[in-house]
Amino acid sequence: MSRGKHHPPRPKPANSEGMLIANDLKKDRGWTDTQIKTFLPEPDQTARNPFSRKGAPMKLYALERVEAIEATPEYQKAREASRTRQIAARTRALAKKKEAVAAAQALELSIVPEPWQEMQDKAIAHFNSRLRRSQSPASRSTSKARLDRLTVNYLRHKQTSYEEELKEFKGVVGVGEAYLVVRNRILDLIADTYPLLRDECERQKFEAPELPDGVQLPDTVPLSNAVTR
Repeated sequence: MSRGKHHPPRPKPANSEGMLIANDLKKDRGWTDTQIKTFLPEPDQTARNPFSRKGAPMKLYALERVEAIEATPEYQKAREASRTRQIAARTRALAKKKEAVAAAQALELSIVPEPWQEMQDKAIAHFNSRLRRSQSPASRSTSKARLDRLTVNYLRHKQTSYEEELKEFKGVVGVGEAYLVVRNRILDLIADTYPLLRDECERQKFEAPELPDGVQLPDTVPLSNAVTR
């Protein structure tokens, strides 16, 4: 199996032609750690670790031996059982993620509308109270793009139920997807309440979000994660 341009060949010890390392078995041939322990309890040889002189010796497995094991009924049965378990686990995880997304879509979100100038003055004050050394203070004369950005950020974190709603998903399977749904629904709510901020709200949907501690986004979920309005 080709590793492609984004996955250059892994370093191998010298004189290891025709040999495989554990990562070859798992990444290229679909073996699991349990299968390696069961069917290849001992390596065919060991060699100095090419990554670190102080590292444990690298275990090498003969390709001919691996192919012979892969052809046995015992290995085929174990491989099929492993695939069945993986499919079942993925199905359960997908169901939980769908539940989390559905809950995020059903949440009642709210925003407290204020007069435009009064709200923007609060946003400027909030931004200036949290300045970093490399940042310059904001004011009413700040560029529109910067002012819109800090205003939307202020509304998301201080004038909506954004933070409280996200706590509902802490530790839940699918929290990353649910987080995006809530974030984008809040951005839509801000845009509906303050139409002058609509462009900035749409821009932030495609911006890498600041995630709460312990929350990760799956690689396959677009940042925009468009939701039904």
